[in-house]
Amino acid sequence: MDFEAVCTPTWADVDRYKRLRRLSRDLNQRIVETIPREMIPRVADALGILHKGVMVFGTEDSAGVLMDSCLYDWPVEGKNLVERYAETHTFPTGSDEHELLEASLRAEYRLLVPEAVREGVGVYFLDAFSGDPFFVMDMGLSQSRGIDPNVLFASRIVPLGGYWMTGGAGLPLESEVRQTLFRCLEAEGVLVDGKIADRRRLARMATRACLKAGAAGRVRYEDPEGAEPQNSPAGYPQPRRRFAAPGRNDPCPCGSGRKYKKCCQAG
Repeated sequence: MDFEAVCTPTWADVDRYKRLRRLSRDLNQRIVETIPREMIPRVADALGILHKGVMVFGTEDSAGVLMDSCLYDWPVEGKNLVERYAETHTFPTGSDEHELLEASLRAEYRLLVPEAVREGVGVYFLDAFSGDPFFVMDMGLSQSRGIDPNVLFASRIVPLGGYWMTGGAGLPLESEVRQTLFRCLEAEGVLVDGKIADRRRLARMATRACLKAGAAGRVRYEDPEGAEPQNSPAGYPQPRRRFAAPGRNDPCPCGSGRKYKKCCQAG
């Protein structure tokens, strides 16, 4: 494939990306502050990081993955927290803030196969199911050593015109974990005839599988100024309180209408 035809980023694209990456920290923080208190332990339990009523993070990055999942994958009254935030917060049309919020509303969780690296700028990927090509601009990711096409990249990506940028939940998906996950996706009706039928459930199941395999310990987050990546999730606070586990007979926080024990706890 001619990846240059997919996207050939210019320095103007890089400058724009850096501006929006910086703004994404502030936007994420604002939306994180709207997370209902009772949602965090329930999502943590569904992702497998709540043990005996206490959240246990194998690494600091697990907290960032948890926050990202709360924002996008667990709707409240049919809408996720990013969508609900956009209903009550507006920015001037044409501003970077407006562009970023609109792009965040179109964010997609995908399993991506790395194909080629544009060093210092980003990585060309193919979607693991549809084969669609993407150029994901992320300077830290482009400097990762030993990118392996057999190791998928499970991530939420945000569209910025001709290219995309990573959200807050990029995790490597090793071959063995991938095979098990694909079987589960088919069994649960998330993967039908090679196509994803429910991206929210894909995100939940892939995130849980990656965390269980310790993938968060192999993630580094990029500084928006292009400095050395840091081992901390950009824009996401570290939850430090102890929370009670959700009851088995409570309504599932995913909004399905079923009891927790018969929905996401079972998955």
